[in-house]
Amino acid sequence: MEPLFSEKQLQDMSKENIITLIQAMQVHQKKQETEIQLLKEKTKELEFMNALLSDRLALAQRKQFGSSSEKYAEGYEQMDLFNEAEQEADPNAAEPEMEEIHPKSYKRKKPTGKKEEDLSAFETTEVIKHKLEGNDRFCPECGTKYKVVTTETVKYLKFIPARFEVVEETTYVYACPKCGMMKRPQKDPSLLKGSVATPSLVAGIMNAKYVNGMPLARQERGFARYNLNLSTKTMANWIILCAKRYLQPVYDLMREEFLRGRYIHCDETRLQVIDEPEQKGTTQNWMWVYLTDEYSGSPRMVLFQYERTRGGYHPAEFLGDEFRGYLTCDGYQAYHGLPEQITVTGCMAHARRRFDEALTPLKKGFTKEQLKETTAYQAMARIGMLYKIEELIRNQSPEERYTERQKQSKPLLEAFFGWLHTLEGSVNRSSKIGEAVLYALNQEKYLKAYLEDGHLSIDNSAAERAIKNFAIGRRNWLFSKSIKGAEASATVYSITETALLNGLKPYDYVAYILERMKDLGPFPSKEDLQKLLPWSESIPESCRTNRPGAST
Repeated sequence: MEPLFSEKQLQDMSKENIITLIQAMQVHQKKQETEIQLLKEKTKELEFMNALLSDRLALAQRKQFGSSSEKYAEGYEQMDLFNEAEQEADPNAAEPEMEEIHPKSYKRKKPTGKKEEDLSAFETTEVIKHKLEGNDRFCPECGTKYKVVTTETVKYLKFIPARFEVVEETTYVYACPKCGMMKRPQKDPSLLKGSVATPSLVAGIMNAKYVNGMPLARQERGFARYNLNLSTKTMANWIILCAKRYLQPVYDLMREEFLRGRYIHCDETRLQVIDEPEQKGTTQNWMWVYLTDEYSGSPRMVLFQYERTRGGYHPAEFLGDEFRGYLTCDGYQAYHGLPEQITVTGCMAHARRRFDEALTPLKKGFTKEQLKETTAYQAMARIGMLYKIEELIRNQSPEERYTERQKQSKPLLEAFFGWLHTLEGSVNRSSKIGEAVLYALNQEKYLKAYLEDGHLSIDNSAAERAIKNFAIGRRNWLFSKSIKGAEASATVYSITETALLNGLKPYDYVAYILERMKDLGPFPSKEDLQKLLPWSESIPESCRTNRPGAST
């Protein structure tokens, strides 16, 4: 290769030109080193993917052509359903203290001398006293009667399985013996006309399905063990009717309050509805989730909305012209077409997740020190500093968070994206690290937006947490049969998840709503409905838990 400059040209160069040449060479060398490092990472990533695909091929071939024996490889242990207790039991394990089973709210350690408070939330139904009787009350040495000097009290926790009670209503009908005028006393309206359903029963079914993720078919089998024949179809009908008649008005009022806020989150997750017309059996439908988080300054709530598609017009229709403010979401392009009065902010967790995915294939072939030199690790470290700042300012006011972000986070964020821009021309777009770098750069405007206001969150994790219960339930019941069922599920999930965010027990709260709405009649006033909102001070103490986020 011919040299760029002859020896004479180099000797004749001025000092300034030589410095410029050296600086250009340093920039070129740095770029070459970056490209070499990225190629090494790409090689490791391909090796990882090759090994992963080889394992999958071997497993597929074994399933198709291999032995069907259930014998496992040496050293591999599978938990057996019927001897789980024997395998898991440990005679040397310490017996848990009562405070470990039922911890007191916000107390990591049990306060000394206050063990009696551990079960204060539960009613004491049985008191057993151990006293000396008869001649045992006298000292055998001197015959003097013993005197009580102290008492030792120990509490135990009993579990009583669910039980059913029948409420019988008898209405007496009166008639005037002289003129025949008849009269009957007024009675409380039933939850569903001609049905045995009660608020407590329907609330129990909803709680089991939507909070605990238990499908109706499994509940049907559970009821059968109590000699109760409640079919899946009957329970589904109850849920749909009660959701529409009693819970939907509360949901609608929650939505009104939601649209008055200025800081919200949005996300979407898959749901298959079998009876959607003119769609294939493999077509996915969508459950959209809208919520306020702890920084929003509005009442905490989650609103689920069933939609047939993932089109960007759905959030536009849901928010309408009323909402004006910030919407935090992931990088889904549909959100970026929302009206101008809505400012979209991005999710740093999604960007971080892509760098983490790029780092995973490298862990097998690199040492810890080599990993620290990788682009993915350095990106993760830079993002980690931003999250550390968020952790430190979490309990500060929005104004204080804004000030600290401008002072600490903004310089780090600017440096982070400046560094990413230097990599843009070097990364392989088909590699994991290439995908991560380009995703972050494409989302730069939205990932920086949280610096604008102290009410905003750095990511959309709040929405992902809100979807968690729905996702767990979906793994159990897999799909919704009808559109009405999907819409009812959206309503019930909104009520139960919002109850959890506001420190309410979902079962007690839903039962309370059903009971009150039944008594309020078909046209309750807005004032009465406001008293039923999850954050209302009118909600009875019996519906509240001393552990926000706990479920019953």
